[in-house]
Amino acid sequence: MATELALIDLDEEMVEAEVKDLQGAAEYYPGCLIYGGASKATLKITLDYKLVSNSTIIIMCEKIPPMDSEDKLNHAQRSLDTFKRIIPHIVESSAKSIVIVVSEPVDIMCYIAWRLSGFEKNRVFGIGTALESAAFRVGISQKLNVSPSTIRAHILGEHGSHSVPIFSSVECGGVRLRSVYPTFGTEKDTEGYNKIPEAINIKFALPSNGHCSGSNQFIKSMKNNSSWSIGLIACYACEAILNDANVIIPLSTHAKNLPGIDKDIFMSLPCIVNANGVRGVMFEDIEDEEKEKLYASAKELEELILSINW
Repeated sequence: MATELALIDLDEEMVEAEVKDLQGAAEYYPGCLIYGGASKATLKITLDYKLVSNSTIIIMCEKIPPMDSEDKLNHAQRSLDTFKRIIPHIVESSAKSIVIVVSEPVDIMCYIAWRLSGFEKNRVFGIGTALESAAFRVGISQKLNVSPSTIRAHILGEHGSHSVPIFSSVECGGVRLRSVYPTFGTEKDTEGYNKIPEAINIKFALPSNGHCSGSNQFIKSMKNNSSWSIGLIACYACEAILNDANVIIPLSTHAKNLPGIDKDIFMSLPCIVNANGVRGVMFEDIEDEEKEKLYASAKELEELILSINW
């Protein structure tokens, strides 16, 4: 897919190991040059950032692990200084790039990356609720005993506690499920579809007994993060850009001027992704209750962004 892949990180030995690991399978991805570099001593690594000069895509994977019981604002505040050091190098070395943010909390970090870079809004987006939406589709498909590829379903809004499963627009093979099963996903749902979001643990919160209640928390408790699935989604987004694919992916994108949103925030919406980044948003015709939850999610993000100490 890519012709060059450059890895940069403060941990020089880790980068070298990752590069060697990838290079070991070079036979299976011919035509792709892989290299990397870092500096142990300082973040002023201009030589290393030259490795990513003129990149088409920059993937921001910087991660400062959240502390126990830390809220999103404090987590983002601690990550802000790192982005302040990294983003100017990206602007200088790859001024025409598209920036994909993987770092958490993703919606706030997308806003920070967009504001610091000065890039057009279509050229900065985050992974957002793409992973949760994929798990949502899988959960529905398993109950229907069909392939996940036949399901169209999204989880939108703020990534995490205020994300919103959009049951009203779920389709299977082009048929809206509410048209054949009116209580689908509601409190009156006797088939248990309304329990799927809880099963995949959209809210990311451990219960008081400390046991994991969903697949995301199980993964986090066992291996700290869902690296493979996030990596595959980032790869899919890159493929959409490089192939000018115009596919729809629920990603964290600039949401101002969409219905009901008048502030500069980033939240997950169904994005059309092509060579220019986010070409546009397919804002769905959803139920009023779901709209209210999305607007509440947007309001929460607005308040968080206004609270950032720059």
